[in-house]
Parts: sequence; C-alpha cells; structure tokens
Amino acid sequence: MRTLDAGRPIAEAVAVAGGRVLAVGSRAALRPLVGPSTARVDCRRATVLPGLLDPHLHLFALAARHVHLDCAGMTDVPGVLAAVRARARELPPGAWLRGDGLDEVCLGRLPTAQELDAAAPEHPVRLRHRSLHASVLSGRALRLLGRVPGRFPNGLVSGREDLLARVVGPLPAGDFARGLAAAGRYLAALGFTTVAEATPRTWRGLAPLRQVMGGGGFPLRVHAMQRAGTPAWQPAGRLHPGPIKIMIEEGAGGLRPRPATLAHRIAAAAASGGQVAVHCVGAATLVAALAAFAALPRGQRAGRRHRLEHLAECPPSLVARIAALGLVVVTNPAFVHWRGDVYRHETPPSVHSWLYRARTLAAAGVPLAAASDAPVVPPSPWVGMAAARTRRTRAGHALAPAERLGAAAALRLYTTGAAFALGADPLGRLVPGGPADLVVVEPDPVVAGADEVAASRVVLTLVAGRQAWPT
Repeated sequence: MRTLDAGRPIAEAVAVAGGRVLAVGSRAALRPLVGPSTARVDCRRATVLPGLLDPHLHLFALAARHVHLDCAGMTDVPGVLAAVRARARELPPGAWLRGDGLDEVCLGRLPTAQELDAAAPEHPVRLRHRSLHASVLSGRALRLLGRVPGRFPNGLVSGREDLLARVVGPLPAGDFARGLAAAGRYLAALGFTTVAEATPRTWRGLAPLRQVMGGGGFPLRVHAMQRAGTPAWQPAGRLHPGPIKIMIEEGAGGLRPRPATLAHRIAAAAASGGQVAVHCVGAATLVAALAAFAALPRGQRAGRRHRLEHLAECPPSLVARIAALGLVVVTNPAFVHWRGDVYRHETPPSVHSWLYRARTLAAAGVPLAAASDAPVVPPSPWVGMAAARTRRTRAGHALAPAERLGAAAALRLYTTGAAFALGADPLGRLVPGGPADLVVVEPDPVVAGADEVAASRVVLTLVAGRQAWPT
C-alpha cells in the first residue's frame, strides 16, 4: 500500500470505519481491530492507493455525454449525419437533437447547417465541439437563436455557449440523473473519489447535482467552481465550493477580456476572500494573468493557492514569475497523449518545449496538479500518469521530453498535488483520522512501466469507506 503520507509512505494494511481511516500499519499491528462483523479485503497482488482526484473536469457535460449523441469516436462527416438521422427517428418532432464531441481533426471537417437540416428536418440540432467552446447548429436551430449579433458560417457558433445553453434548455431531469449516475460509475471505475466541476455555477445552478447526490445517484465528492460576483455558499455533504473561475481567451481580435478588465475581475474575486482559478492557455493569456496576480496586495495572494488552469504554453522566462507569485498550476498531461500530434503540426517547433510543462515547473517550486478537462479528452488518470512520464503522443512521438516526470511524481499529480490545488489537504493520502477514500489497482503505478500504467485495472474504489466501484 502506498499512503502518500511522508510519515509512513508504505504500509501492509489499512483499517477503516465510520468513513474514516482508523489505522495504517502492518497486518499484525491492525489485527486487534478486527471484530466479528469486520469485512476483510485481501488485495492480493493489487496496490492500495489514496482515492484519486481530478481538480478540473466538466461534470455536467460528462453526464450529458452519456445521454447525448456521442460524436467523439466518429471518423467522417457521413458517419455523423447517419447517426443524426438515426437519433432523429427516436425523438418527437421539434425536440432538440443534442450531440457532443465533434472534432474536425478526426472528421476532416465539421458538418454544415445545411447537412444537419437534411439529416434531421424536423429537429433543431446542436452538436457541441470537443473543446466545449463552440457548437455546430442546424439552420432550424440557428433560427431559434433569434436576432443574435454575428454571422455563423456553416452553422458554427463559437464563444456563445452560455447563450446556446439558455436557448436549448437543460436536459430533462430524468435524463440528467441517468447521465450523472453513469458518469459517477465511469469515474469511480477509473479510481476517482473526488472531482471538480470546472464549469462555474451558482448554488441554484447546482440544484440538479445536489438532488442526484442527495439521492445516492452520484457517490463521489464534488468541488464546484463558482462564478465571479455570485454569492458564496457553504459545503453541503459531499458537495464543496471550489475556486472562483475566470476565463481569458485569445482570438483574432486579441484577448477577451482585455488585460485591464481581467485584472479588475481577478482583483474583485480575490478581494471576496476566495481562491481564484484562471483559464490560461496561450502565452499571451499567461502574461495577462500574471500581471493581474502581481497587482494584488500580498495578503490576497499569500496562502490562497490561486490557480492557473491548463497552462498549455509557458515560455521559459515566465516560470520563475509563476513560482514567485505562489501560483498553483493545474496541467493536463493526458493532452500530450490525446492531442500531442495535433500540437506538433499546429505549433512551431520552437514552442514545443513550452507545452504543458511539468518538470521545469516542479523544479522551480511550483505546486503541480493534473486534471483531465473531460469530456474534452477521456478522463483516465492512468493515461495521464503514463503521459506525464513518457511525454509520448498517440503516434509515438516525444513532445517536450525534458518535461518528463518520474513515476512517483506522476502519481502525486492526481493525489496530494490535486488535493493541494483544491484546498482539500486531508484528501489524496491515507492517514489515521483522514477520509477513507481509497482505490485498489493493478499494477502498482510507481513500479510498473508507463504502458502498463496506462492500461491499469481498478479493482475497488471506496469513498468515505463505502464502495463506489464495482457497483
């Protein structure tokens, strides 16, 4: 057993009761705790680890993926259109046909509004891009948008996801509950015990999740990111408030919002007393975010664990500044595997060594965590650990190999590192008195080769001492 506790990193046995860890140690030392009603689990050759954490995924979108038309595995537009026609036959006329996971790299191109109208003439169609920041709409769906400024060639609507969500409306409650339950089983089967919903929502907006969690349909702990300027809320059971999330994106017109506006938003969020997480992908967004954090009073930075999400591009000159500002980086090593070949073709070679840095940041003293950003890519932490170690793309190319981490450091990304990023220090380790969140997995991710780790098999997942997987 690997406890991830510096005081006792390796142990033979763990005893749990009442949702907490009673003791960690040798089998002989824990034997007196065994009573007539004690359940005993022999893990044989498998390894016990603390439950894994994903500090940045999109839980509502992942739940929707389980009930929407899933386009993620499709390889051409005719296949997408055939699937749209088949799904349309299952829906009543006029109902929204919703899909997810469009990827123009895999498809060769995106379907057009005209093609979607032909495939589903009686339904408005919205197919969401894999990035979650754009959608392709049918002509019928575009007309439902009303008089919205902007032109949408071929039905591609970018940067209007909040508007589209209001027009399309929420999933029916039963469908959402079914999708969330499926997502919970999926995540628990991967060894997760805690996840963070990275789409910022109000307390009211979290009502569907609270209802499903209250009914036992979603067994994991959830930290939910908050919208800037909305009322703070208190933890409720396994649902906890996460950081205040602030978006910054770079487009043809420059940064959105402008650096001065970004600085104002970060200052307001920090002044409210909360942790701030900034969506930061390109180098220009990083420069603006660092300037905004540097302008904060020291008391609003020290100990707050403000976060940079993704940090896809990090020029060498900015590494020391990230460390000096005390920022936490939540990176995405699995993107190197799933999207690395795209990055190699779309970015100049001079930038490749900047992509999703890990070793350089760690050496500078920057706290690191790993997240999947699912459903942008699959949420497997084991693929993420393997990618952090090898920096190998799906086609077998090494992307920034100098940024490789060792096996133990890769495991910490999803345990103690992720817990630190969430401000949930009791999680991510197995210590007496701590939460009884654990996973039993084959093989041992610190000893096994990276390819073996990527294909890991989770045998058992416990959340607060209760079995979340298998169900």
